[in-house]
Amino acid sequence: MSKIWRFFLTISLLLTASPRNCIAQDHADDDIVFTAKPSRKDAIFNRGEKIIYDLDLKNNLIGTQAGTVGYMIMNLENKVLDQGSVQINLKTKQTKSVTLSIPSQPAAGFYKVNLLINVTEYDDTLRRVVGVDVKNIKSQTPKPADFDQFWANAKDSLAMIPMQPKVTLQPSKERKGLVCYLVEVKSWNNITIRGWLTMSKKLKPGKKVPVWLAFAGYGDYGLEPIYGGEDIAILAFNVRGQANSRDVVNPSREGYLTTDIQNRYKYILRGAILDVIRAVDFIVSRPELDGENILSWGSSMGGYLSIAAASLDKRIKMCAAFNPCFSDFRSLTGNKEWPMRKIEEYSAQRRIPLNKILSNLDYYDIKNFAVNLKCNSLMGIGLLDHLAPPTNSFILVNNLTNKNKLFIYPDHGHDVPRTISGYLNSWMFDSFGVF
Repeated sequence: MSKIWRFFLTISLLLTASPRNCIAQDHADDDIVFTAKPSRKDAIFNRGEKIIYDLDLKNNLIGTQAGTVGYMIMNLENKVLDQGSVQINLKTKQTKSVTLSIPSQPAAGFYKVNLLINVTEYDDTLRRVVGVDVKNIKSQTPKPADFDQFWANAKDSLAMIPMQPKVTLQPSKERKGLVCYLVEVKSWNNITIRGWLTMSKKLKPGKKVPVWLAFAGYGDYGLEPIYGGEDIAILAFNVRGQANSRDVVNPSREGYLTTDIQNRYKYILRGAILDVIRAVDFIVSRPELDGENILSWGSSMGGYLSIAAASLDKRIKMCAAFNPCFSDFRSLTGNKEWPMRKIEEYSAQRRIPLNKILSNLDYYDIKNFAVNLKCNSLMGIGLLDHLAPPTNSFILVNNLTNKNKLFIYPDHGHDVPRTISGYLNSWMFDSFGVF
């Protein structure tokens, strides 16, 4: 097995190992098999274009099943915009294909589509989301006028803190010719943050290897060492409050979102983003690491950190983000899902005006970082994502001005399939010149 394919398997497993990345099947083998595919693979339609779904049905029940299959299309507030159905008859073991044509929608945005089957002994609903004229989805909130200066000042405050790097070999974590080091550096507010650096045990003197800089998603669980191949180093980095970087900043799971949220200069995400820049400082300081070939990568909040850091630090050559969160906070107000539900609860419990919190969050909104992202980027999103809704994701995407590649997965939620890792693998190694 080649070194590159071993790395491909490593990132494939990383993308799919967590229970968060599992999707339930739409049917059971002893019922009616009921699957649906949009006529456009990504379920993104043009304004004025009919929304077509092709349904495949198979009757695994005993006896003929008679009834209807149909659709219901709704806006994001669950207002029914249109519905319709067709009659079907399915004998035992019979298969049938049905095409449903849903009227075009006039407004840019995303719509909920329920695909329904109602027959003699079986009822089921497949819930999907489709996009219409998504390039015209825009935020109603402008970027703060002093946004760039705010972050320039934040970077200046980080630069005044000596990094004091400490690198400690971890013999017990060696894997198949790859060594592991515990990396410790000082970051903003003089807090020590940590990560795991893995690389070839037999690196030739004078050789520099490109770096995959990885970040964890939301919460305290963080990252353990990630092992790649001989031609790349991986720095699995835990920002403050995560895993082995929790000795000073140690919030609860909910506190990771709300700690000092009422103060834009102290908010926990300010430190987290500066921690990522400090990780880049460490990479470029090391003679064995190629500071001109850095890929930042993460999922969920890790994707958020990857984009934020790459927009602020031009030393990052490539950026990959899967299901990045925290886009267009203000449009989420009243949403019963995380994160806005927790933010509004925090506001009410502490009697802090919500608008004051939102004014601070404008400086941490990923859509406002996106306009400054200049390096090549790759992004994957699921249209069924309730934590990073597709409307918010496209507000981010539509703010990008760089060269970027977008993968859209209509049947996925807050996850991406492992197949995207194949593209990421080739894209990264081609850019780094590793063959």
